[in-house]
Amino acid sequence: MKKLFLILTAGLFALAACEPTPTPEGPQGGNEEKKGTLTVVEKSVEIAFYGGNGTINYTLTDGEEGAKPTVVANQEWVSNIAVAETITFDVVMNDTTEQRAAIITVSYGEQSHQVLVNQEAGYEIDVEFTATAINGEYYGTKYSADPNYFVILSKNGTTGWSDLYLDSYYRFDIYSKTPSGDVVALPEGIYTFDYLDQGYGDTFGNYYSVLIQTSEDGNLIETKVDDGVVIVTENKVEAFITFVTGATHHVVYEGSLELGYIEFPEPEYFSTLTEDYSFAHNNGVIRFFHYGDYYNIGASNWTVVVMLSGDPLNGDYIMVDLNADKISDNPDDVVGTYTCVTTEADIAHNTFTAGGMDGNNYTFSWLQFVVDNYIDHSRRAPIADGTVTVAKEGTGYLVTFDCMDDNGHKITGTFNCPTVEFYDRQEE
Repeated sequence: MKKLFLILTAGLFALAACEPTPTPEGPQGGNEEKKGTLTVVEKSVEIAFYGGNGTINYTLTDGEEGAKPTVVANQEWVSNIAVAETITFDVVMNDTTEQRAAIITVSYGEQSHQVLVNQEAGYEIDVEFTATAINGEYYGTKYSADPNYFVILSKNGTTGWSDLYLDSYYRFDIYSKTPSGDVVALPEGIYTFDYLDQGYGDTFGNYYSVLIQTSEDGNLIETKVDDGVVIVTENKVEAFITFVTGATHHVVYEGSLELGYIEFPEPEYFSTLTEDYSFAHNNGVIRFFHYGDYYNIGASNWTVVVMLSGDPLNGDYIMVDLNADKISDNPDDVVGTYTCVTTEADIAHNTFTAGGMDGNNYTFSWLQFVVDNYIDHSRRAPIADGTVTVAKEGTGYLVTFDCMDDNGHKITGTFNCPTVEFYDRQEE
């Protein structure tokens, strides 16, 4: 028995002699005892469904100079882990409708802490919309403490803030912490919904953020936002928006982030007349819209509209933006002759302002044509020169036109209007 014992002892000695000697780094990948105490502040980190950056705060007390913990995650959707004074990591978007969790293990020697990463569920999408145009403008800090960008996403684009065509318009009132440069472009960032319209950076506001959908019959539907997020990255805008109807839309645009509107070359003239136009109408209707001393020249500004009577309206429809000789809300004080001026800078007593276009909007003085209560845009002429005379005619008014359009055609005639309507617009 003694001999056998000696043989076994020798065998054990030989086996032990073949094992490597432990080093400070250790054969177990850093699980050996190390100098210092690791403390991890967070027990869990909450991440939005759209992902982003996460941070874990830690301290290493009494450790070797330059010592850092080892950090690993058990899910691939947690990546780019970096260890410095804090631990940072990236989380990709959760494109499922289920909440998910990952574990990040922070180790130092034999010390180990686990941090739970909870990511909220993504949206269940009801509508997918691919925008191919971005429009908008920059308001700076005119209306808010932080820089304000107004953005419109659509299929075909638009020529102005209020110009609507046959399309769907996703409009976002975005506030950034980054001011615009020489080129107005939407800054990269994540913008969450601000129901209270506080105008703080990294949000989009409630009041002006809306979906406008137009239809071929001329009607439109406006749908307000209930919640959501707009994510702007390099050459891409992605929005997840829940509307008050309960539907959630996923909107994606890829391309330049530069803001502006579609511009068309201004034509030589806006008139569609091909020859002189004359008329003599009786039994018309005249409407006086009074705006008070709108231009601060000591005289009332009026828009005077004349049309044929009837329901629905049809035929000639003329509006003239004029400035009387004094301040008064009495239509009788509009009586007089008015001479055309071409710019607002030339406005004075007894003048009317020549017609023009602002995007798709008619401005100042125009000859138009109505078909069953709708303006026929294929037949129109700005009143660009001449005189307009308003005279009293019984209890009504006689308006005489001796004018020209912007293409050299005469617009002459009379509107005898026994029916008079008055509207006070001084508060508008």
